[in-house]
Amino acid sequence: MAIRNIRREATNPLAAPGTPNSAPIYVDSDDNILKMIPAGSGTTEVQVIDASSTQTLTNKTLTSPTLTTPGLTSTTGNLSVVGTITSADATTPILATATGKTNTGYLSLTGKTSGSLKVLPADAMGQIVTIAPAAQTSGASTLTIPDQAGANSNFVFDSLAQTLSQKVMGANNTHSTDYKVLAANATFTSNTTAATLTGFSWTVVAGTYVFEVNLPATMTTGGGLTVNFKLTTAVLTSIQYQSYAATATDNATAVSTNGTTTTDATKVFDSATAAYTHVNIKGSMVVGTGGTFAWQACQNTSHTDTTTVAIGSYATLVRAL
Repeated sequence: MAIRNIRREATNPLAAPGTPNSAPIYVDSDDNILKMIPAGSGTTEVQVIDASSTQTLTNKTLTSPTLTTPGLTSTTGNLSVVGTITSADATTPILATATGKTNTGYLSLTGKTSGSLKVLPADAMGQIVTIAPAAQTSGASTLTIPDQAGANSNFVFDSLAQTLSQKVMGANNTHSTDYKVLAANATFTSNTTAATLTGFSWTVVAGTYVFEVNLPATMTTGGGLTVNFKLTTAVLTSIQYQSYAATATDNATAVSTNGTTTTDATKVFDSATAAYTHVNIKGSMVVGTGGTFAWQACQNTSHTDTTTVAIGSYATLVRAL
C-alpha cells in the first residue's frame, strides 16, 4: 500500500526544523478512513474527519452548528446543550422520550439555582392525555402552583366528582358561603351613629345572594338596637328581608318585621321596645351593580345604658345565582 507523509514542524519553521516522515498519514483500506499518528511516534492514531464517512466525535465543541435530521444518542450521562433545542419537523414537531426502558422517562425543567418541574407519566397510562390551552384573547398569563409544603395533591377538574378540603371560597363564587364571626363584643353607649360590625363586610358582584345575621345581644329599653345594611358602590335591584327579635323568655315582647327597601342604610331592625337578647335577620337580594355590602349597628335611641352585640355573633352571605 502506498504511503504518503505530512510534514511535522513548529509554527515558525525557520525557528525549529521539521521532522519529515515522523507523522505518517494513510487511507485505511479496511474502512477508507484517512488516519494519522499526530504524536510523531508510537501507535496511537486518530481519524481525520471527512464530509461523508460515518465517524464518532469525542470531546468536540460545535459552535453554532446546523444539524440536519440528527439522531442524538447518549449511552451514559446526559445530553447538555447551550442554547435552545427546537424541533422543526415540517409536519408535527415532537419532543419525546423512548419507551421500553428500565424506568419511565420524564421531562425535567430545572430552576436557575435549585428545584425543578418534573413531568412524569404513569408506567401504564394506556392512553394519551393532551394538555391543550384554549386560544388566549389578550396578554400572556402565568399558572402558579402554590407551595405544597411537601404534601401530595391533585388538580381539580370541573367534570369530575372530587372531594375538596381546606378551601376558602369567596363570596363572589356561585353557591359559596362566606361566614363572618364577631371576634369581640361591639358596644354602643349614647351612640346612634351606625358603624360596620367588625368583619361584617363583603365584596359583591352582580348576582343573587342569600344572607343571615345572628346577633346575641344585651340592651335596655333605654337604648335598644338598630341594624342596617350599608352599600358602597353596590346597587341592589331588589331585596327581601325578615327580622325576628326576642327576649330571653321569648314571651309576648317578641317582634318580627320584613321589608323590601333597597336604599343604602335601610334599617332592617330598629327597636327599643324590649330588652332583646337575640336578633336574627334573614333574606335574599339581587345585586345589579357590584361593590361592597356590609352590616352596621348602633343604638335605637341615644342612651347611657350600653347596648352590646356579643362576641360570637355571625353573618353569612351566599351567592346563589
